[in-house]
This record gives sequence, structure tokens and C-alpha cells, in this order.
Amino acid sequence: MTRTVLAAALAVAALATAGCSSASEPKAQSEPNAQSAPKTQSTPKAQSGPKPTDRPSGTAPACPEDGVVIKGLPVNAAMGTRAMGITLTNCGTRPYKVNGYPGVRVLDEQREPLDVKIAHGSDIVDDVGPEPLTLKPGEQAGAVLMWRNRVTDATRPAVNGAYLALTPAEDGGRPQTVRELVDLGSTGKLGVTAWHREGPKPHR
Repeated sequence: MTRTVLAAALAVAALATAGCSSASEPKAQSEPNAQSAPKTQSTPKAQSGPKPTDRPSGTAPACPEDGVVIKGLPVNAAMGTRAMGITLTNCGTRPYKVNGYPGVRVLDEQREPLDVKIAHGSDIVDDVGPEPLTLKPGEQAGAVLMWRNRVTDATRPAVNGAYLALTPAEDGGRPQTVRELVDLGSTGKLGVTAWHREGPKPHR
């Protein structure tokens, strides 16, 4: 009887001791699980540069809609005389017909036309006149512009153009602008030859 009572008393004491320990000591913090942990912001990916399709808008086409490109060649200058070759290239996919003289206008820095007389031919370059040409894709025609940097009238201010507006024909077409100093002095004249498959050669 005495042993049984003693064992029961020890069991009750053990339970009391365990209860007091759990009530007085804080529970250890458990590791946060994936759902309770705050989400961290992901580091943005580095930009890899523009894609091939992200091209600047308004880029000039390699070949204009009319299928020809007009370009200026370096000016040959000697003793006040100027000769400048120009080329017309068929950059399209169809034959292009040209016959006659290119249209030429001399422009100032603001690209406004200047009062310049355009004449066919001159004493600087041979001009045999127009001939009908059919340029295949990739073929080229040439012409020559010529002028003199000479002051013949002291009361007239010198004319210095900054651009040339060129068209495939005199009677119209889409102008193509060439940057070039056109120092006409006070002559106010510029000569041009007709288009030829091979550009005319200046006099020697």
C-alpha cells in the first residue's frame, strides 16, 4: 500500500513538473516555411540590347521609290573653272529610260533656290546632245556640271550655292539633293551636259 501511494505521488509530481516547464518556457521559434517567408524581389535581368527588329524609324531606303539614285563626284577645279560629274544609277529591278538633260537647281544653305541660269553644254566640256538610254538594273549614266568662279561685275554679289537639287529629267522627277559648294562668282551661270552611258570627258 505504501509503495503504491509513493509511486502515484511521484507520477503526479513528474506531471506537475512537466506542466510547469511547458508553461513557463517559451516555445522555440520554428523555421519559417516557404509559404510564411516573405517573397524576395527578383533581380531584373540585364538588358541584352535592341532586338534585330528594333530599328530606328524613318531610315532612308537603299533605293528610292523611282528606282534611281543620283550622286555627285568630286569637283575638278583649275584656274577658276569647275567641272563636276554626276551619276544616275538604276538601283531598281526594272529597266529605266532616260533621255535628255538632268534637271539642276542651285540652292543656298536654307535649301532655297538661287537665281542661276542653267545652260546646255559649255566651252568647258563637250556635249554631243541627248540620246535615249535604257538602263538595266545596276547600269549607270553620267553627266557633267560646269561653271566658272569668276567675278565679272563688281556691283553684283558673288553667288555661292551650298546644295544641288538634281532630277533625272528637266521636266520633273523627285529631286535628290547633293551637298556641294557651287561658287559661281558673279557669272550666275551653270552648264550641264546630257545624260550618256559614259560620262563626257572635259577638254584638256
